[in-house]
Amino acid sequence: MAIEHRIRPRYATKVEATVAQLRAEAGADAPIDPHMKIKKKVADLAYLMALVHGGEWRVEVDPHSTFVLISRRQRRAHRARRS
Repeated sequence: MAIEHRIRPRYATKVEATVAQLRAEAGADAPIDPHMKIKKKVADLAYLMALVHGGEWRVEVDPHSTFVLISRRQRRAHRARRS
């Protein structure tokens, strides 16, 4: 599939884009769910860690114990048993 078919415009018209920009600059945007904002920021940080240090990174957030973990996924060693 061509790339132009996979990219969807964010706004249907230029007027909608302008209105959205004006609302954002005025601080009149829709409220953002704090839980979703945390998930996005932690995922962004894990992505940056992968870019800097390589490998796959996992995220664990436990709001009840006020704990956030971003760590590299450990490789599983598949060793054949020799008998």
